[in-house]
Amino acid sequence: MRIKNRLNAATLAALISVCASSCTQTDTFYDHKETKSVSFSWWGKDQRNEYTIEAVREFEKKTGLAVEVHFSEYEGFKNVMDMDFYSDTEADVMQLNYDWLYEYSPNGDGFYDLRELADKVDISVFPDEDLQSGTINGKLNALPTSFNAITFYYNEDMYKSYGLSVPKTWEDLYDAAEVMSADGIYPIELSSKSAWLAAVAYFEQTEGRELYKNSTELEMSEDDYRKLLGFYVDLLDKGVSPTTEGFDRNDLEREKTGGIAVWISDAEYYCDPSLDLGLHIIIGDYPCEDGAVQFGWYKKPTSLYAIKKTTEDPESAALLLDFLVNSEEMNTLQKLGKGIPSSKSALEILEANDMLTGIQFDANRKMKDTEQLGMMSPYVEDTNAVEQFSNIAARIHGGTMTLDEAVSETYSDMFRMLAT
Repeated sequence: MRIKNRLNAATLAALISVCASSCTQTDTFYDHKETKSVSFSWWGKDQRNEYTIEAVREFEKKTGLAVEVHFSEYEGFKNVMDMDFYSDTEADVMQLNYDWLYEYSPNGDGFYDLRELADKVDISVFPDEDLQSGTINGKLNALPTSFNAITFYYNEDMYKSYGLSVPKTWEDLYDAAEVMSADGIYPIELSSKSAWLAAVAYFEQTEGRELYKNSTELEMSEDDYRKLLGFYVDLLDKGVSPTTEGFDRNDLEREKTGGIAVWISDAEYYCDPSLDLGLHIIIGDYPCEDGAVQFGWYKKPTSLYAIKKTTEDPESAALLLDFLVNSEEMNTLQKLGKGIPSSKSALEILEANDMLTGIQFDANRKMKDTEQLGMMSPYVEDTNAVEQFSNIAARIHGGTMTLDEAVSETYSDMFRMLAT
């Protein structure tokens, strides 16, 4: 197995340990000129990197194929992905964010059509609805690992200590801020992604229309942008949430916040330390405006796996892809690391091993039980637009520019990023 990435110390130590314990004679043929190889790229923190590498080694032993892996943390991964994709040097099998799929393959021609490889990768175990999320113009470009939604996790005991119920509406969050702010506590902490999606939800709830018509056509005037930006600035000004620069995953366990809003797939990472301390963390409702006619909250694929359109060995790439989504080896190592799997085979494996438990499983059940959740537009979470949105809001909150100045200076740029 060849490794190409920028490693931090913790991951490097783990890899040395994995490689040292796995150097058996099965490795000796990897350098043989006739050995087939396939490359694989993904992003993740140390835990994901470690279990993925361990699984890849099992794949190598099982198939006799060599795998060259490329990985790093999420920050900066997209920039590298852009350079690789547009120079035709991307990996044979790659992990994608939902919006990247449509950026790289707007007409469905950017990736290998997986239906042509159905004899190597079992797509029959995926629900048709799930397959649609990776289908563009009738071509199955990618397989979803699972589905995701921004979810609100609360320290129920903290809320009770202030005589408050866990919030159900935006007004509930404002009311909680009035009480908690005296002690320097925020009712909720929002990441840049959850802050943007909260603003979208509020906009759609109060305007009664979707920001993206038919999921693809952006309908956002300057006044609409002012409303989106103004809502989030109001959350900052009234102490509902800190700026995204102040977002700290440890604040929940330190009881500096009454809650946190993150993806289902991140629930264990953010909530388990608090649960280990005995804090009573529960899953709340998706905040909604009283009298809303549009729900405003959405689900999306957690991530997707695709195969390079010009891969030299599509069958080997398909074998690896099938292993990643359907195998017992991968799923027992990954557990719920990427959410509740879409693959029925993977789901059966987790169920047989009693792995369908915990806060991430409960959050997934909340998502599935919320019928109002629609499928997110692939364009709504553009990485650059999301970062600009939170940065501009922080500047307005900090008093270095006004809301009107922000709208005037940044609307065109935001529209361009979100519309393409």
